[in-house]
Amino acid sequence: MNETETQRLIITRILRQARARMDASDIAGFAATFGSRSAPGITQAQTAQLAGVSRRWYNSLESGRSANYSDTFLQAVRRILDLNADEWEIVYRVTRGRAPTSVPASPLSGLLPDAIRDLVEQSQTWALYISDYRWDILAYNAKTVEYFPWMRHGLNVMEWALTWPEARAQLIDWQDEWALPMIAQLRVHAEQWPHDERLQDVIGTVLADPVAGELWNSPNLPVMTHPASQQARRLYLPRQGGKEFSIRLLAFTPMELPSCRLMAIKPTKTDSAP
Repeated sequence: MNETETQRLIITRILRQARARMDASDIAGFAATFGSRSAPGITQAQTAQLAGVSRRWYNSLESGRSANYSDTFLQAVRRILDLNADEWEIVYRVTRGRAPTSVPASPLSGLLPDAIRDLVEQSQTWALYISDYRWDILAYNAKTVEYFPWMRHGLNVMEWALTWPEARAQLIDWQDEWALPMIAQLRVHAEQWPHDERLQDVIGTVLADPVAGELWNSPNLPVMTHPASQQARRLYLPRQGGKEFSIRLLAFTPMELPSCRLMAIKPTKTDSAP
């Protein structure tokens, strides 16, 4: 057996074991999308659908076959199967021929005052997170991860909500309750910071998505530039099966960092969300 065949077998073993150990209830929206699953693990077809690709394309990766796999696809597999750091390093290095690059930190993260960071990270009542005007995450608390486990990867709110298939499985009435209001906000920031390269990258990612790109020029875009606190939005939560939860998003502006946004996630009175 040559080195290439050995590496293919390693990828196959890592991904199969990762699928086998997955608890479907940890994936928000899984039951609503696929129905309840009593058997342990998730299937190739379910993994592929959550990653937004065909089963054949995912099978190609799990079989260790060489192909032009995009970073977006590989990152989706990493999130869905909750690969640990060592597993991710091996899968990416063998597949792409180089070490994975880390998510670039926002240049504003170093300007976040310690008191504000502590307020966000140590809060135990509501889910709190703070992002810059590009929607890159600067800080979040443990309660937020109970709603949105993806935030552990330190990614971008707009890219997650508007382009990731997993988000469309979790966010109920994705287009009207979530996507259209968020695209409206993104377009306002595009006008305010037309020369910001990172923001343009985020916009480019959204426009490149076939579904979100179609909504960019929708005549139904709202005029709000921030989430309306009175508007309840529905979603599924990890480990809660197909039960719907309703939340309100409250937006605040830290006066020391007026270009940033502090978000609080508040369950509606009728819900007992975590």
